[in-house]
Amino acid sequence: MEVWLVLWIGFAILTAMAASSRGRSGFGWFVLGLLFGIFALLAVLVLPRRNGDSDAPTPDTHVRCPDCQELVLKEARVCKHCHCRLVPQ
Repeated sequence: MEVWLVLWIGFAILTAMAASSRGRSGFGWFVLGLLFGIFALLAVLVLPRRNGDSDAPTPDTHVRCPDCQELVLKEARVCKHCHCRLVPQ
C-alpha cells in the first residue's frame, strides 16, 4: 500500500516539474497530478511549451531612442515617444 502512495506522489512531483519546465504552473499541475496520477503527467507532456510574448521587443526588432531611451522599432524614422528624428538601421 505504501509503495503505491509513494509512486502516486512521485508522479505528482514529476508532473509539477514537467509543467514548470514548460512554462506552466507547477503547483497547479502538482494538484492535478495528485488527482489524476500518471494521466496528468501524460497530459502535460502532450501540451506545447509556453513561450514568452512573441511580440515582445528584442534586440533584433527594437533599438533605444538616443533622446528618451525608450524602445522603438529599428525601421522607425521618428520616435513615437519624444518625436526625435531617428536614423533607421
